[in-house]
Amino acid sequence: MADKTGNGPQMLVQKAIRYQQFGELDAAADALKSALEKDPGNSDVLTRLGSLYEAQKAIGKAMECYRKALESDSENLSAYERLGFLKYTEGDFESAVQTLKPYFVAGGSEVDTLVLLAKAAYRLDDWDTVMEATSKIIKINEDMYEAWELRGESYAKKGKFNEACVCLNMAIDLHPASVTALNSVGDLCYEAENYLRAAEFYESSLRVSKKQPEVLFKYGTSLWFLDRWAESIPLLEHYVSLVPEDPRGWNNLGVVLREKGEVTKAIECYRKALKLNPEMEAARTNLETAMKKEVLT
Repeated sequence: MADKTGNGPQMLVQKAIRYQQFGELDAAADALKSALEKDPGNSDVLTRLGSLYEAQKAIGKAMECYRKALESDSENLSAYERLGFLKYTEGDFESAVQTLKPYFVAGGSEVDTLVLLAKAAYRLDDWDTVMEATSKIIKINEDMYEAWELRGESYAKKGKFNEACVCLNMAIDLHPASVTALNSVGDLCYEAENYLRAAEFYESSLRVSKKQPEVLFKYGTSLWFLDRWAESIPLLEHYVSLVPEDPRGWNNLGVVLREKGEVTKAIECYRKALKLNPEMEAARTNLETAMKKEVLT
């Protein structure tokens, strides 16, 4: 029977929408609660109420609404999206994947939501889900650099370095300032001992963001391997100023300083490395060699 008072569920939803448009969130929430009293299992109303709670920073209440919405309608894609997003922002990546996978399976095609699924799956080393999600993203929008980035990093984790480089270079072509992609390709080149290419990618990455200690270390070390030790000195000096507790930095700085002929400074660096890690054989050997050289000179 129709509600003759004009306060049926749909009318109440319309009231809630108007209240929300004017910023009256409490009044909007009250209208939706009244709608649910008349139609407790209305999944759409539950989802709308959940979004209102989100706007009010009542995250627990929002998640409860989304859960109830999905219990009422397991095909409510919006509820999957919102609940998955909240789980991800909480750092609960396992729950985020569990929530967003049904969205994916049901044909959900919102690119940002699929990227979120891929990111959560990547955190869990769930490479298959990353590949499935990024494949769908690329079919929808092949210019989405984040999809290529995630796909490339996943290939790298799986040991498929050629495929990883292809995807990561695609990400760089689409977004040249992607520090993640630049560093990932740089790391692949570094591990393959292709120090020239590694140095190129690290240099590009540092132009985008200078505050990357590990990139400074690898860039400086790559230049050393290329016999460009004079260029590596300021990089490694900067690195040890940022991460003075890392014996690798002191050891490598000592190596390039010794190459410059500053043996005394090199010895100081090796000693600092050994103080931090007495078992560091490379630093011990380098110290012995440098001390012999200092005696001879």
